[in-house]
Amino acid sequence: MIPRLKEQYKNEIIINLKKKFSLENSYMIPKFVKVVLNMGLGKDANDKKKIQNCIEDMSLISGQKPIVTKFKKSISNFKTRKGEPAGVKVTLRKNKMYEFIDRLVNIALPRIKDFRGLSENGFDKFGNYSFGIKEHIIFPEINFDKVDRIRGMDITIVTNGTKKEITKALLEAVNFPFIKKDKEKKINWGIMAKTSSIQRNLKRVKLVAKYLKKRNELKKIIKNKKLSLDERFNAQLKLAKLPRNSAKIRIRNRCEITGRPHGVYRKLKISRIALRELASKGRIPGMTKSSW
Repeated sequence: MIPRLKEQYKNEIIINLKKKFSLENSYMIPKFVKVVLNMGLGKDANDKKKIQNCIEDMSLISGQKPIVTKFKKSISNFKTRKGEPAGVKVTLRKNKMYEFIDRLVNIALPRIKDFRGLSENGFDKFGNYSFGIKEHIIFPEINFDKVDRIRGMDITIVTNGTKKEITKALLEAVNFPFIKKDKEKKINWGIMAKTSSIQRNLKRVKLVAKYLKKRNELKKIIKNKKLSLDERFNAQLKLAKLPRNSAKIRIRNRCEITGRPHGVYRKLKISRIALRELASKGRIPGMTKSSW
């Protein structure tokens, strides 16, 4: 029986892509060559029972018996030895490949929690596309009650295409959900600080850098108890004659985005309002929104 996706590719996708890119020959349209699935073992490399569980899970997902890949080199930093199991790999071709892509796009990917789409950065210069999955339980073939551990996996879709644009159009025609790059809306930061206040603070920063060395030298003389009182007193007078704004204490901590002087995080150099706005937009790596 011919897979549904294969028939769709021959009867619809080739014709549509020829019209879209004004191609003369249908052989110029990229074809699916193979799909490679790879699941790393990590800490389970020495446990034969867990390796067997990985093989069984991969067999259910792909419908084909996988092979156990092994390390080719010993790397002490990664604690790997040559010949030890590294992961489990399957290469799908022909009908099994089309069936897997169909299940992946229409059943598995929509089951990912808070799924926003696939990134376009997974394409290489040859037109192949790679992406990762954090949980292998998104495939309906996996029984959650029998899973000993949730594992991630890498999926690579290999095509014979040479241009990224055409390959991407092929995957979109097969319903691959890529993230749409909309025009970013400008963030409303609320009330900004006065420009004059921000510039005044920047002048103080430059002044501090200019007199820093001189102030440190004078302070050393003042604190040195081995010197005479006259020398220390003269140094104190010289320090007092320097510009008042050359002292580091005169610099005000301000938000780098809004210039706001209140509620500023010193490490991040942004105010609490700017931090909240950036975090809610997902622009701060590693910061997640907590929920109860």
